Amino acid sequence: MKNKNFDFIAPYYDFLSKLIFGKRLRIAQISLLSKIPKHQRILLIGGGTGWILPELLQICQPSEVVYIEKSPKMIALSQKQVPDFCPIVWVCAGEEKFQEYGLFDVVFTPFFLDLFPESKLDKQIISVLNSTLKPSGNWLLVDFFPTNHFYFTFLTKVMYTFFRYVSGVTNAQLVDYPKLLSKHNLILNHSQEWMKGYVKAQLWQK
Repeated sequence: MKNKNFDFIAPYYDFLSKLIFGKRLRIAQISLLSKIPKHQRILLIGGGTGWILPELLQICQPSEVVYIEKSPKMIALSQKQVPDFCPIVWVCAGEEKFQEYGLFDVVFTPFFLDLFPESKLDKQIISVLNSTLKPSGNWLLVDFFPTNHFYFTFLTKVMYTFFRYVSGVTNAQLVDYPKLLSKHNLILNHSQEWMKGYVKAQLWQK
């Protein structure tokens, strides 16, 4: 399967997440939203079923959210989470569309960077997303981070095997995101972690 697409798993995605991690992934994703200034233009990539949209709209009160998600079924589920009049631009596409919607005050990547190997992250994902971020803009990163803990190392292998089978994810290991973001002249301002550092929420600034 060439393209990473979560259509198959979309109806079960939130259930599986809660089954394995409880509420911790959701807590991580909303933990730093209050640090983002209100009325910002936000690029949200890989929002999944869109459960976070009501939280994002309430806490951040964005002027606009451009919501990019490759899975049509995830987009359909996300649209059910919010009223039609919300300031959201729905984009069913992948990384090829990142630069087509102008500049943003905030880039938000919840559990998205872990889909890609380091070489692609560096040259085709982080560098491109950074180019869409305004000077002094914020990048909210929430993701799984590399760890030496045996259980979480094992869990990572299981998850990658599962998503390779059901969604065509070809990556097989987690990457040192702070190293790459620092390379692209972003500065870490806030960080929180859960599960011995396996999951982190970080707010970076350009």
